[in-house]
Amino acid sequence: MSIDYYKSPSGIEVYQFEDSDTIHISGNPPQSYTGIEFESAYDFEEYVKDYVNSDGIGFDSEYCQFFAYTKTPERAIKFVKDIEQWFDGFRKKVK
Repeated sequence: MSIDYYKSPSGIEVYQFEDSDTIHISGNPPQSYTGIEFESAYDFEEYVKDYVNSDGIGFDSEYCQFFAYTKTPERAIKFVKDIEQWFDGFRKKVK
């Protein structure tokens, strides 16, 4: 069972398993949201690390799924909202 904290329009979710202290961040944002075609979740992770403040965030992505984690729901939600804000601005620039 998990506690769901936030579901982004990008498809990224913030949640916590009931038996864990870790806050999980995962998803697979589509090209229609990012405006960029990423070859894998690893590429998305590297891009996010380059452009979004990742302080306090750990990463553990798989080829087809973005995974990150942190210690508080507030930090996780802020991180996801920062990702949303970055891609919102990016999409406006490329229109």
